[in-house]
Amino acid sequence: MEKIPEDIWDDKKDPKYTGYEEVKNCWHHVERLFPKLRIPDPPKKVSSMGWKAPAENLPDLPYFIERSKNHMLPVYPSRVYKDRVLVTQVRRVLGDIWVFEYDMKNYLEEKLNEKVESHVNEIACYVNFRGNHVDLVKEWLYNKGF
Repeated sequence: MEKIPEDIWDDKKDPKYTGYEEVKNCWHHVERLFPKLRIPDPPKKVSSMGWKAPAENLPDLPYFIERSKNHMLPVYPSRVYKDRVLVTQVRRVLGDIWVFEYDMKNYLEEKLNEKVESHVNEIACYVNFRGNHVDLVKEWLYNKGF
């Protein structure tokens, strides 16, 4: 095994390496480039974009909709069946997912005055509702306190 010379990193030995200077008390310029280690607590008010903080008291229901790590409701428009059908997907449904599907479906049918098809995936904890109803679902969840 070949021994590495000890003076290989000495900047005076090799002209292709430039010198460096250590600057004291400027580490804050580097720290701001690092990613945040935790998500800050959400504000306690309504934002101008329509976001609402969760209620102080959890609703007394047999199910719970867990928010994402950025404090957003997990309601997304999605496409299924080879991108032919537009659905609204509600993820992170904890507890009795069937009661949630029943309540949400009744609310959508009452608002839209038409039948709404739904699909429950108990293993992955999500429910799909046929059509783009993201705003209605979020409004209902905000009103429930989630």
